[in-house]
Amino acid sequence: MEFGAAFRIVGALVNIGVLAKIIYELSIGSKHKLREEYRFSKEFLNDLYQKKLHPLAIERGYYAIAGTERIKSKEIEYLLSLENPGSCLKGYVLSRRYLEHIEKNSQFKIEFSKKYKRKCSRLWRKVIHLAVYFVGAFIAFSPLLLFKPMDLSLNQLFTLIAVITPSAGFFAVNSMRCFIKISLGEKLVASQKKHTSIIVGNS
Repeated sequence: MEFGAAFRIVGALVNIGVLAKIIYELSIGSKHKLREEYRFSKEFLNDLYQKKLHPLAIERGYYAIAGTERIKSKEIEYLLSLENPGSCLKGYVLSRRYLEHIEKNSQFKIEFSKKYKRKCSRLWRKVIHLAVYFVGAFIAFSPLLLFKPMDLSLNQLFTLIAVITPSAGFFAVNSMRCFIKISLGEKLVASQKKHTSIIVGNS
């Protein structure tokens, strides 16, 4: 293998790793978004502590903190009572399709749904998602790797990029997001060591 070809392959692998990091950071949230979330949560929690808020205001405040109305306010309140509440809430929002929220005798618990409850069922899915990501990302970068070895013209290169990169890139990004969601769900389920609740509803 020529040094140039090896260098391009190594460069592609590095770019694939960088892309995975970018996908993860975009899934979790940007620094600007985190600053906005900080300002809002500080204001809302201050009002929740010091003022008698209407139940609707409390509910809407919880939805705003979670960034979605697809989960119940009781679930959000529970998540905010856990250690590392921000990570727990964000993890639940992203991975909720794999999880279920159980309430029994006024006790709350988040578990994996039946389909994903066994560790091995999650492991083989994570392996497949990771494999699809690397294969898809490598295919997405392949036109740049094949440009010189196949002696392609610029028009041929751009045609390959236009055809291959978007489709392969879509499968790669989607697979990495699924891998991240399952991993965040596992982290959330494993970290449910509840301490004294910091959220006290005043309805």
